[in-house]
Amino acid sequence: MRTRLHALFLTVMLLSTATATLAQPPTAGEQVALTEDMAWTEDGSMNGHVVVEAGATLTVSANITMTDGSSITVAEGGTLDLQSGSLASEDLDAGRMVNSLPTTTVSVNFGNLSETGVVQLQFDHTIPANTLFNVTLGNTTVSAAGESNVQFNTPLEGETLTFTFTSYYFTPTYLEWVQAIHSGGTTVRVQATDLVSENAPLYWFDSGYDVVVNGQLNAVNSVLQGANISCENNCRFNNATLTGSAPVMVANSTSIEVVDSMIAGSRTDEDIVLHDEATIVYTNTVGTGGTTDAWVRLLSERVIHTNIPGGSLDITGLGWSGSNWNDLTDDVGNVVLVSNQPTNEHKRIVQWMDGAGVEHTENATITLSITSNWGVFSTTVPAPRTAHGSINLQLPYVDVVELAPEATTATVNKSIGFMMTVQNSGTAEANANFRCYVDGNDADTAPSTITVTIGAGDTEVVPVTWYGYSAGDVELSCRPFLPTALDAISADIHDAEGASMASVTWEYAEEIEDAPLIIYATVVLTFVVIALGIAQARKPEHQSKSYDDPASLDVEDEDVTEDNDEATDEGEEDGDESTPDE
Repeated sequence: MRTRLHALFLTVMLLSTATATLAQPPTAGEQVALTEDMAWTEDGSMNGHVVVEAGATLTVSANITMTDGSSITVAEGGTLDLQSGSLASEDLDAGRMVNSLPTTTVSVNFGNLSETGVVQLQFDHTIPANTLFNVTLGNTTVSAAGESNVQFNTPLEGETLTFTFTSYYFTPTYLEWVQAIHSGGTTVRVQATDLVSENAPLYWFDSGYDVVVNGQLNAVNSVLQGANISCENNCRFNNATLTGSAPVMVANSTSIEVVDSMIAGSRTDEDIVLHDEATIVYTNTVGTGGTTDAWVRLLSERVIHTNIPGGSLDITGLGWSGSNWNDLTDDVGNVVLVSNQPTNEHKRIVQWMDGAGVEHTENATITLSITSNWGVFSTTVPAPRTAHGSINLQLPYVDVVELAPEATTATVNKSIGFMMTVQNSGTAEANANFRCYVDGNDADTAPSTITVTIGAGDTEVVPVTWYGYSAGDVELSCRPFLPTALDAISADIHDAEGASMASVTWEYAEEIEDAPLIIYATVVLTFVVIALGIAQARKPEHQSKSYDDPASLDVEDEDVTEDNDEATDEGEEDGDESTPDE
């Protein structure tokens, strides 16, 4: 019994020793995979790489100094909990921009060191000699032109020293540290992260270590200093301080929560970068401020998909800087407005909260249009605030429904009328053209091109005249006549088949065959009438007397006398049968 208890005691001690060993961060640059819950509760340093595997939780409640290049990766399904702990880079590579505005101030208190001493201010680069860059302490002003640092002789007896920077120099200039030298060379240095400033935002030049979150990060009452934080999954900061750990990158479709926290010292102009459709809760939090935005939404690219190949785009007010330009869609109707390039990030920022805590949203519009003889089809919409967006034009859809002739027979060399019924089943009005054909060739119609203004969802009936020049059964078809500008979307706006009319029989008129006989008869009759008229006119000339020939005169008189005697005898005979009154 005693032996068993002793063995059990040894086993427990061994397990406790192993757990205690694994509960410390790596210190020799090795890589450690945590497959079960671990807790770092003692202050120390870390040099290496830790992976928190799925199902495991690493809890940090101590102050851990992170060696440059170290990393903590939280795998999908794993958790990193910072509970009243800190992860701090051993290299504080930061500075305060002291020329972001015409006048900025930086204050420091070294405590009661000595009656007098020297205070030095170190910049990140040498200021050009031909520029204005002055630093003032009390009544003393020193020019920093041509220098990388300046110094002042001043008492060090516990008072707060306030330095004022006045410049006309536009290259960002950072104050890295301020140090006091006293009592035979003793030095006290205050890093930029611990300086109090006004209008001098803190920037972190390089991160010291990485935190990659593919699972879950919870930072509560904790500090992350000099970290490069990548939230590939959900991150939560509550009453946390992030110094030199910005920007925090938040991947597409993930979320970040920042509540009652403080972020200071970004390496860029943003504290938090939301990619594409990531979400954020940002409440009662103080950011770096100044020209550094609290957070921005950055699209990976800006691609527009449309239903108009070769369409015209007018872009207005796009991105953080409100850019304007014109563009064209490609042969399938798409266009890459903004690609994924570092130089065009301002065009891909669609939403942001500035350093003063005011939230902004891009107020951009895009006009998509196409121009043709059928009209100008156009729409203006707010620019999509996603990596891929769609803009579709309202278009007509025109076809010929029916061709109704006034008769089934027609006379050659004359015309026949018919009614053409057209409809627009689309969503936009069109000033559409139509043409008619016989055996694939243009038919002779009046008008030759039929133009109809037809609203969306409307039907119109149009009278058309058709001329025929040869006999036979002829079939007529009519269809929309499409402008070249709309060829790329022809299937979307018209029915290319059109409609056909039942055959019309064209015949020659009957009287047309007898016309020559009628003409000949008319001509002959006309000549006959003229000839009779001439003959009648010439007859009296042959019966007139000739007073030049007496013999002729006597003969004629004798004939007249005989005629009169015969008339008298006839009258007497008639008188015998009639009354005197008759």
